[in-house]
Amino acid sequence: DAVYSVGGAQAIGALAYGTETVDAVQKIVGPGNPWVTAAKAEVRGEVEIDFLAGPSEILVLADDTADPEFVAADLLAQAEHDPEASVVAVTDDAAFAEEVVDATERQLAERERAETIREVLDADASGVLVARSMPEAVLFAEEYAAEHLSIQAENPEALLDRIDNAGSVFLGPYAPVAAGDYATGTNHVLPTGGGAKVHGGLSVDEFLRSSTVQRLNRDALDDLAGTVTTLAEAEGLEAHAESVRVRLQDDADSAEDTPGDSTDDAGRAGDDA
Repeated sequence: DAVYSVGGAQAIGALAYGTETVDAVQKIVGPGNPWVTAAKAEVRGEVEIDFLAGPSEILVLADDTADPEFVAADLLAQAEHDPEASVVAVTDDAAFAEEVVDATERQLAERERAETIREVLDADASGVLVARSMPEAVLFAEEYAAEHLSIQAENPEALLDRIDNAGSVFLGPYAPVAAGDYATGTNHVLPTGGGAKVHGGLSVDEFLRSSTVQRLNRDALDDLAGTVTTLAEAEGLEAHAESVRVRLQDDADSAEDTPGDSTDDAGRAGDDA
């Protein structure tokens, strides 16, 4: 219920520790430049954060039915973000890979941020790769765990069914990552650097928490008593076991006072009568 006009690493510090005008918070989420990310890493432990997001990255998984011009355009779009960005395409067709490289070089000349893009394309973290088969390309995509995964293939859904690790997935030739940036409605704060293997992008879940509740009646506790006391005693936690026994003490006392089986049967018969 408050908005502060402040940014950068100093905003992270203010939110984590509080100032005269900014209240300290319980959790800090969202993207930023390298200084913001470094600041989030510094305050982690003092305050909760979502995750540390690095430079932008895209992996395009494509077969020979894809349009190399589309693939090239997507690579260039992510490369213009930052000289540290990573742009990769993987395919099982060597001739198609060459077409993507040619299209990328041709389109690069027309881009306003060509200097930044060139740095990205020339870096070791970027390239057009040729796999021996599409299954191998899928395995690479699963291991890469891209922030943005674009699947441009004859049957993109079938390939997606075999991939669990991706921040946000764009299916088919008419789903550019730029649509996710600005219009499709998905959150675009996404894990990078393989982070998609362990968590998804920023979502409403970051602002929710769960609590568990259990209620047992006496019969239920009686049913579980043996399990609880056995495990507690195995761990040497006698008081844990006793916290169960004390609740069932009346049952234990009654059992000690009860005569033999025949009398017990008769008593039950009398009760029934």
